[in-house]
Amino acid sequence: MLAIERLKKIEDLLKENGSVVISRLSGSLNVSEETIRRDLEKISKNMKIKRVRGGAFLPATTDNEVPIKIRETIYLEEKQLIGAECLSLIDDGMSVMLDSSTTAWSVAKNLNQSGKKVTVITNSLLIASEFSESKNIKVISTGGTLRKSTNSFVGYMATNALSNLSADLAFISCTAITNGFGVTDNHEAEGQVRKTMLERSIKKVLIVDYTKFDTPAVNPICNIQDLDLVITDRKVPKEYKKVFKDLEVELLICK
Repeated sequence: MLAIERLKKIEDLLKENGSVVISRLSGSLNVSEETIRRDLEKISKNMKIKRVRGGAFLPATTDNEVPIKIRETIYLEEKQLIGAECLSLIDDGMSVMLDSSTTAWSVAKNLNQSGKKVTVITNSLLIASEFSESKNIKVISTGGTLRKSTNSFVGYMATNALSNLSADLAFISCTAITNGFGVTDNHEAEGQVRKTMLERSIKKVLIVDYTKFDTPAVNPICNIQDLDLVITDRKVPKEYKKVFKDLEVELLICK
């Protein structure tokens, strides 16, 4: 395939699907991932796309979240480590809230393989589907308005459903965590779901990889001191170790 034909193919896929994943394009077009990155650079000069690690997407006017098709392909090792670590906090008979993050999805995958008998409350279609054939996991889905970029339910129906429930544990992620602004999200409705999950759970756990530190998003979820535990990977900025200690928030670093 000629370069000009490959560029046209990638543009058509962006228009059709809204996003592309570099690793998948590399395989289907039989070129290196570096070649695909160069192609995306060329396309970005004539087409309004947002490039991120792992791919590119056409940003929506009201939702600039990186599509889940891309997010599920990046930082896999970090997410798997965090997901496995979370399992040690979950006992039989517990109720657990899981948000729509791909890190929470990793928690769900580990939980599904564990054989533990728990109730999972979630606004994520992917997580609900993860347990569709499980005999041990009872799933409660919030319902609400489907946010297609994340395959999650948001809006007042989702938060109202959560307000009538309670859980032993909440595992949520976020767009960003900073010392000055706390835990924040780039999507107002998703942030409200996460905030409500924390409010309706006894133990509040933030699960984030190192990329979420130090760049605040617009919509507040909670203050750092509102959390009981932060689980992250070993690349966490050193200064945050002191921040968590001073605020009496437990920090668990996966290695």
